[in-house]
Amino acid sequence: MSLFKDIKIYFRMMFSYKPKTFWNELLTNSFDLKGVGHYRLSNEENLKMYETKKKILDEEMNKSGIEITPDTNIVEIGIGVGYWTDHFSSLGAKQYTGNDIAEISITNLQQKYPGYSFIHGDISEVMLPQDMFDLGVMIDVTQHITDDERFDKAMDNLWKSLKKGAHLIITMWDPAKNVYLANKFRLNRIEKPRGLDRYLRIFGASTEVLSKVDFNDKYLLVLKKP
Repeated sequence: MSLFKDIKIYFRMMFSYKPKTFWNELLTNSFDLKGVGHYRLSNEENLKMYETKKKILDEEMNKSGIEITPDTNIVEIGIGVGYWTDHFSSLGAKQYTGNDIAEISITNLQQKYPGYSFIHGDISEVMLPQDMFDLGVMIDVTQHITDDERFDKAMDNLWKSLKKGAHLIITMWDPAKNVYLANKFRLNRIEKPRGLDRYLRIFGASTEVLSKVDFNDKYLLVLKKP
């Protein structure tokens, strides 16, 4: 029944993509890795994919000199079902702020992590405190902001929330990777690819690109704020 509901939600979304409604309905129906991953795969198959992503993330953090300590102040945008929340908690994070457009994500993860802070809302609308965080994280999210004006506002909001010298870990669905018909069909519906130049236009040309590696169908970027 859960898969059938997922398919109905996706079908509806293809003709009318309303992000707040879509993600809250989807995660209410499937608050697991199928909800944030690939619904055609089992939760176990999605977990295997996420474990591979986690290994890549840890390797790139290590190469970039990013160490999570109790003093590291982290903000994550698009927390979903909390896979990365769990990971940063396991690394020793004590200061963590999570944001999501889906209310169900905030409700469930606030209960699981009462010591962390959570903000519900669209990151292009909910203003983050400026110059506060040591590390920003936004994984598998930016391509879902299909409106260009909202994308620019969201990136500017996140970037301004980071301290000078802070790091940003973010994924990018590059148009160069968008070569399959299935991906082209999704364009400007629930996902929209953008190249690195679009991000740097907002972050600034002096932004350091410490890492750019394959991350499933996207790139994982590690950036440093000058």
